[in-house]
Amino acid sequence: MKRIFYLLLLGVLWGCSNDDTPVPSGPARPAMNKQDSLAIVAYYHSMKCAEWKEPYHWDIKDYTTWGGIEGALDVEKNEYRVIRVIVPIPQLLPDGYSLPPELGNLTMLRVLRVFGDERASGGIPKEIFNCPLEELQIVGKGFTGTIPKEIGKVKETLQWLKIAGTSIGGEIPEEITALQKVEGMVMLDDNNFEGKVPLFLRELPCPTLLSYNYFTEMDWRYFTEDIGHIPFLEFNCLSGEIPDEVLATERWKDYYLHINVQKKGYGYDYFGQ
Repeated sequence: MKRIFYLLLLGVLWGCSNDDTPVPSGPARPAMNKQDSLAIVAYYHSMKCAEWKEPYHWDIKDYTTWGGIEGALDVEKNEYRVIRVIVPIPQLLPDGYSLPPELGNLTMLRVLRVFGDERASGGIPKEIFNCPLEELQIVGKGFTGTIPKEIGKVKETLQWLKIAGTSIGGEIPEEITALQKVEGMVMLDDNNFEGKVPLFLRELPCPTLLSYNYFTEMDWRYFTEDIGHIPFLEFNCLSGEIPDEVLATERWKDYYLHINVQKKGYGYDYFGQ
């Protein structure tokens, strides 16, 4: 039998309910799924939800006060499941908040949006890719580390990816190429990625935004081979001479603006910098 879900909008981010969503009250009110409850308790402590400012202040015993959490009612089991976690603007958050690995136990989680700042700590827990994520956004300079290679596990569900404005860096894992259902643009701009621009990004079904990182070497096969998309690479640390065989390609004529402007002190001779 196909399971039926009704949405419950938890917390003030969406309002406690809407006209089309009956929210049971009193003793008969359905409980939150036990596994989801335990994951949210870990989130409550790691994200310091008790210190969130109004109007997002939490009562951990009352799921209708869980600001930024959206649930759906599983009618068959008469219990709520967490389907979205959205962290509000960082001005409402205390110092030292971080994403806990227990988020990976939210087996119905579809959306994770995190808007942080330099007061965040830790990185992207690899466990979150156990969830059937359709959208992942991580923003905030306090987040560090690398993109876990486990990102490839959400290849059947992920449609929107943005990791931008963070201190996450190192190398981009090749497992990211498994994300063949992402749409629009893979946004990995304004982070700390470095080294050689990985050629495997052309295997993605849409362009990759890599502006404002620290890449130092271009793989010219992006231009000499007519395969896939050329990433946007403005304001990195690319420099040197552009090979003649690159300058002669139609791809160069069409896409040279993707690497036109680099950070101060860098740039290609072709542009007279």
